Amino acid sequence: FFSAHCKIIIIFVPAYDGHPDMLWYIFQYKFSILLATVIALLSLAPANNFPLTSIYDIPYIVKIVDIAMYARLGFVALVESRCTPKCHRLYFFILFGIVVASALIEGLQATVISSRGAEWFDVLANFAGLAAGYLAFLLIGDWKFFRFLKF
Repeated sequence: FFSAHCKIIIIFVPAYDGHPDMLWYIFQYKFSILLATVIALLSLAPANNFPLTSIYDIPYIVKIVDIAMYARLGFVALVESRCTPKCHRLYFFILFGIVVASALIEGLQATVISSRGAEWFDVLANFAGLAAGYLAFLLIGDWKFFRFLKF
């Protein structure tokens, strides 16, 4: 509710019973959800919506962009997990979920979007990007510069 006297917006959150609710997860992974949404929208947009520029003449530019997008998504999701670097099980589930989601997006590209097609190399590029994001997380994930991702 909104209090006019205090000018504070209070979001209703049920009493904490030991299990966080969905709102808590949405707030914790806000940047990951935003990045995943942008990636899904770009991946599912019809190919004729993209302008034809000379950048498409670069060999494998789409794969390079896939690697970069998924590296960023994997890195941000791992930093937002707020877990110590010893939480390998949680990291596995986060990255595995992103790989499954990217495979589903590729399946949708093949079946729903007529001007796009699915390739196994896209899923492989997405996986390579997640691996790069994981390595970046291990190397620089605890830098103070990335603290804003944990709030």
